[in-house]
Amino acid sequence: MTISPPKIAIIGAGPAGLTLARLLHVSQAKIDLTIYEIDASPTSRPDQGGTLDLHADTGLAAIRKCGLWDSFQRYARYEGEELIMADKNATELAHRRSGDKEKSVERPEIDRERLKEILFESVPKEDVKWGWHLREVTEDGMLRFDGREEMEGPFDLVVGADGAWSKVRARLNGLKPAYSGVSGYEMEIKDPAKTCPHVDKMVGRGSYFSCSDRKFLNGQRMGNNSIKVRSWYLCPEGEAKETLDKYGKKGTLEKILERYADWAPEITELLRQGDVEGLKHWTLYELPVGSKWEHKEGFTLIGDAASLATPFSGEGVNKAMRDSLELAELIEKSQDPNGELTLDQAVLLYEQLMFPRAEKMQAITMVNKQRGFGPDTPIALMTGMLKTVASESPSILMKMLGTAPVVAVFYAFFWIRKQIGWAVRRFWRRT
Repeated sequence: MTISPPKIAIIGAGPAGLTLARLLHVSQAKIDLTIYEIDASPTSRPDQGGTLDLHADTGLAAIRKCGLWDSFQRYARYEGEELIMADKNATELAHRRSGDKEKSVERPEIDRERLKEILFESVPKEDVKWGWHLREVTEDGMLRFDGREEMEGPFDLVVGADGAWSKVRARLNGLKPAYSGVSGYEMEIKDPAKTCPHVDKMVGRGSYFSCSDRKFLNGQRMGNNSIKVRSWYLCPEGEAKETLDKYGKKGTLEKILERYADWAPEITELLRQGDVEGLKHWTLYELPVGSKWEHKEGFTLIGDAASLATPFSGEGVNKAMRDSLELAELIEKSQDPNGELTLDQAVLLYEQLMFPRAEKMQAITMVNKQRGFGPDTPIALMTGMLKTVASESPSILMKMLGTAPVVAVFYAFFWIRKQIGWAVRRFWRRT
């Protein structure tokens, strides 16, 4: 008796959905797979976001399992691991330098757009349907799309990789993201080496993060040497968009600069040098820490659809690709004719493994957000990161760095550096 391969629908062709599709494509399992994506084409959205750092046991592990390591290396930027942390006086509190693969801490950067390109080119083109806007997922695994009379399906499994406002999530727990309290703006400095070499040098080859007064102002190097500039702050939901609608782009930039009026001018140059015509707003949403759903045969979630969080831990895409890696491995096992694992059991096991991992990521991200936008930032953020790294390290020496006396020493060190930086700016670097 011939058993037909399971029909699987992946909703969303972002890093999570494409990683899962690629892993299933190179697996030993026979899968009837279709990916539905709301974008009209791979290039219909010219700006796919910023740059991502992939981690060894999550994003990089998935890339290796996909068989895309060589393709990844063409775009990976190990020098992009450079990270500078500063306060509003441009006092450099920490500087992680990284210049090449040998000195790398194994968290190379890659533009989100390049990552999606690598993944998309690795899956059969006929598996992806572009311009399909999912409206509803029915109980029996049928899919209804806007502007299309015919429904698709039924599917044995519908995987929601459709991000923050997932339609598949509505079938599982109905949770909707809540406003995180943080909004902001983004611009681009297209050719900083030519137009503002001083800013180009300040940002370095990776990222420059400055935070004080419950605000962030950051510059992030992209693969084409441009710089993404982002401003984050606490405000009521909708305020960022309303300001942009009311004052226009140039007027909004003036309003943003007012928020940073007492910050060092070398930092606010990030805003002044940005292309104001490309200014856009961001409103950040999140799901509750530890959010889950009761298992339902035929449906599951990966990535942001499963556990949306703000970007303040750098784990979002890594968690998403780890989700895809684990789910693909279990689906492949379920298709082993000599095995006893069913497709539904595979999905259930994936969810049982993913929930605690996702909760940990969400909790770390929430704490980082609270510290980063708290009254004692950036010191609280940096000492908190030290405690997190120490707690996760297997090294006894590293764990000692997270103990209260050592953290207190680091806190004092950063506090003194902050005061010296304030004094230098106040009395020697007057503008």
